[in-house]
Amino acid sequence: MDGQENRMDAEEDSYDIESWEPRTLADRLSLRLYGFLTDATRGLTLIIALTFVLVELALVGATVVERPLLGVFSFLSVIPALLLAAYIWRVDPTEQEPLPTLVITFLLGVMFAAFAAIINTVGAFVLSGLGIGVLAIVPFFFLVVGPVEETVKWLAVRFHAYRTPHFQTAVDGAVYGAMAGLGFATIENLTYVVGSVDMSAGVGTAVTVSGVAVTRAIVGPNHVLWAAISGYYLGLAKIVSSNRGPIIVKGIAIPALLHGFYNSTAGFVTETMASIAGGSALFWLLVYVLVFSGLVGGYLFRKIRRAREYYEGQIRLGW
Repeated sequence: MDGQENRMDAEEDSYDIESWEPRTLADRLSLRLYGFLTDATRGLTLIIALTFVLVELALVGATVVERPLLGVFSFLSVIPALLLAAYIWRVDPTEQEPLPTLVITFLLGVMFAAFAAIINTVGAFVLSGLGIGVLAIVPFFFLVVGPVEETVKWLAVRFHAYRTPHFQTAVDGAVYGAMAGLGFATIENLTYVVGSVDMSAGVGTAVTVSGVAVTRAIVGPNHVLWAAISGYYLGLAKIVSSNRGPIIVKGIAIPALLHGFYNSTAGFVTETMASIAGGSALFWLLVYVLVFSGLVGGYLFRKIRRAREYYEGQIRLGW
């Protein structure tokens, strides 16, 4: 009888075969080492990103201190993206996400944007060195700029908000994605606005800066929409863990392709329309972005609306 029980226990114990938990000293050391390496990697990533963004802010900050109007233009250029992110946060059908987690995600979007800036700059430099910069600009948008920028915004959500108990649904992911996109757009707009200034220029500087600020205000909301889409799928992946990998890939691929398509077509379309129909290129950029962002926003908000209807139904059923 005892022999039979021992055989049954042996058959039921799947440790190191189909299951694993820390039993031995080696197991516990491995668990602690894994935790240490994970925390160290996260900490190192954060330190590197913070270093890069502080350097970037120091470079542009000196100019802003000398010309405070640049800070005003930069802030104004972010307002449309801010309003869009606030709207996505407002239409969340579940509980409202806490402000501290939203702010952290925003700041991570600002910080991780430095990774994209470095990779994009290196990629453009390599292409220029090979003498194929113009010929490769469209593949560059699709294979480098789009995937890299959408991945770093996704990382800004995955790094912290995803690990909190507040991140529970796909729409939660969209909210945090929008905040990461807002952070990315904020630092990008600041860099573009300040970078448009020729310190030796005279009267034309204000006109140039205001034009860049208006342009960035028009295109900035795209970053919010694209990141909200990747965040939505990240939230879905957290729920549907059995297909987490494919869902995450889809969530990054869609905005990356949209990003590459926009970058590849916006300039050509607006200049062509300005030459054919007349008017300024800035006006046609506004028209193009309204149409393009309207379609992308329609795709996102249809998903959010379906989620709202689903959760409202669950609440009526006593969920």
